[in-house]
Amino acid sequence: MADHDDNGLDRVSDNFDAFTYSRTADSDYANTPTKEWAHAPQKKPTKNGLSRSFRNKARITDASPAASTDKVIIGSSPEAQALREKIVLYTESNAPVIIVGESGVGKELAAKLLHTTSAHRKKSFVPVNAGAIPETLATAEFFGHVKGAFTGAIADREGAIAAAKDGTLFIDEIGEMPLSLQPYLLRVLEDGLVTKVGSTNASKINFRLISATNVDLQKHVDEGRFRLDLFYRVNVLVINVPPLRVRGDDVVEIAQTLIASHENDTFRDKKLTPMAADRLKAHSFPGNVRELRNVLTRALTHSRNGKILPDDLIFDGGALNIASDKERLDIDTVKELVGRYLILKALKIANGNVTKAAVLTGRSRGTVHSLMKQIERKDFDAEFASACKEIKSVFQDTCFVG
Repeated sequence: MADHDDNGLDRVSDNFDAFTYSRTADSDYANTPTKEWAHAPQKKPTKNGLSRSFRNKARITDASPAASTDKVIIGSSPEAQALREKIVLYTESNAPVIIVGESGVGKELAAKLLHTTSAHRKKSFVPVNAGAIPETLATAEFFGHVKGAFTGAIADREGAIAAAKDGTLFIDEIGEMPLSLQPYLLRVLEDGLVTKVGSTNASKINFRLISATNVDLQKHVDEGRFRLDLFYRVNVLVINVPPLRVRGDDVVEIAQTLIASHENDTFRDKKLTPMAADRLKAHSFPGNVRELRNVLTRALTHSRNGKILPDDLIFDGGALNIASDKERLDIDTVKELVGRYLILKALKIANGNVTKAAVLTGRSRGTVHSLMKQIERKDFDAEFASACKEIKSVFQDTCFVG
């Protein structure tokens, strides 16, 4: 797992990823150590033989919600609903699950949700990134080792599989698992027996396997990079996590939740304007929620007066201008924006008199009063300036605004 920048949104969204959020458990989990190699210098053996990283993971998991209602999948799209249904369907099974999806869609969070709603929820959820472990250390990382098994092994140590006893072992990037390790994992899946490096004694370990990949495993099999027999062992129940670009309005719901869950009070109170929301929906987000997190980090930093405007959303690769063109040509969106601007301008001219502003704009008094009610606790001048900025961002390439 990548290191996180200390900006609040990173700590929330790396664990929030594509669709779920548990503020207490996941914000703690974000700071959990994830790499502790078998031959790294060991200051002191732990009381129960587990590495500190595995013990921390177990602690965080125990604090996680045990019911699906506590881990809500965000989004109203058919794709989000299908994902919810699939996870519920697989909750009662103990068969291996493989989660497939692009980078950044939230595969680990799908795995955690599956764990916390399963019969294994009271035991540990142990994540291991198969692509991040050096091949020479992979066996010890998964199976553990005994004291003296190799240089630096100053005490017995449990591996990831033993740490997941009666719980869930989550292998991320399983397609990158070294070929040399694959037959050992296959054997464990067949008979449940785990032997530490340097030992001849095998222990029976019961656990549920959930794996994830962003590559075509069948292609890896064809290329000789993944064992066919292991493929059939892990590819039993399949969950496909859809990318953001096919989930419609979900991107706005996710963005709003990320903002609302920010640990900075000032940032947490900021709101997306309708035009900014449309700009998010117009972007394809090839980096999925990781990219969305970056966009929101910039927007929260750049935005003023409690509002995130279209120009505050800075995308990579020139996507900003593409989205902007689409928004400037959307008649309904522009009508709504111009209507709000004109009502605010009328209120400014009428010194806040709702009746006079209604006469000036030809709108009903109720419409004007509704807008007044929305901004009654805010700075009117700042709200008007914000509307002016939005108008300029829409008509910046026309003759309407100089």
